[in-house]
Amino acid sequence: MQDRSLGVVRNTLLVLGLLVVSACSTPARVGLPDDPAQIEAGKAAGRALAGKPLPPQRVRPGDTLRIVRNTGEAPSISAFTANSIYELTLFQVLNDGTFSYPYIGSVQAAGMTLPQLTEHLQSKLQDVYRETAMTINISQSPGNTVFVGGAVRNSTALPATVATTLVQAIVGAGGVANDGDATMVALLRQEDNGLYKTYFFDFSKLLWADSSGPRGPVLLQRGDVVFVPKSTVGDKADGVNLYFNQLIPFAKSLGFGVNYNLRSEN
Repeated sequence: MQDRSLGVVRNTLLVLGLLVVSACSTPARVGLPDDPAQIEAGKAAGRALAGKPLPPQRVRPGDTLRIVRNTGEAPSISAFTANSIYELTLFQVLNDGTFSYPYIGSVQAAGMTLPQLTEHLQSKLQDVYRETAMTINISQSPGNTVFVGGAVRNSTALPATVATTLVQAIVGAGGVANDGDATMVALLRQEDNGLYKTYFFDFSKLLWADSSGPRGPVLLQRGDVVFVPKSTVGDKADGVNLYFNQLIPFAKSLGFGVNYNLRSEN
């Protein structure tokens, strides 16, 4: 348990270090997509995302699941301490997305929603238990974080339970910096296929109502990355490059991909 906690701390420090680098360095220039329709599509996707509920949470490698059968005999307190009884219900998802469960063996869990995983385990246990009802929760998650970088006052990583909306994430990072382009705030979110989808937002329109009335909040989920580019035309390209060439390679090392294409400029 202690080794796992130290690993989480090391990963968090690494991400924070990358965010600091992204705020300070000056990389080679990279252009935005040639087709303006791609950016407009990102803005349209952002408008559609506002006010929508989050998609169902999915199991990821590194998660610790708590699986409790709703029926059946509980271990005797005389035989187990309270802590050991609790630990018997914990199952860590390995890097390959699997965990081992009694009477089943290896279970491929990564990518499943909790209801899907519950149904899968119940079907596997039908020949073992008369009653297979169970409750599954994510007890611990090393990736339960929202990353905020670019032209903000303090690039940071925030717990997803603290920064629950896009506005809260930017405010939690000290707000948009003086040289930040608040009209092109990017939200990058990993889709079910493992690739990131990019949404663009005008930050001011998230703060104030317009002619159509107040806008719904943009809810964040774990692993989301919020990026604010610089405001000048030249620095916008640099800002996008800061994210894709520095933050995304870290995500790629965890098995993620990117579906946002950039072109090089001399």
